Amino acid sequence: MAKETNIYPDKAFQRGLREIKVKDLPEVREALRDILGVKTDQSLRNYAGGKVANLDVNKAMQIAALFESYGVSSPWGL
Repeated sequence: MAKETNIYPDKAFQRGLREIKVKDLPEVREALRDILGVKTDQSLRNYAGGKVANLDVNKAMQIAALFESYGVSSPWGL
């Protein structure tokens, strides 16, 4: 039996990552890892995909500001 995974679309930011220019992605991913305090790509993907429920307000504001600095006004969602 497969393990059920909860998804929290309101805490996901895959939509924002899709709107980032390819040349800026490595820099954005590194900044996101710093904001979230994670080291691995898998951990970042879990946050981006909304698989982590405990995204606090300060981190969410920093993520929104990061995306805004790259011209993405609405990063939230899948």
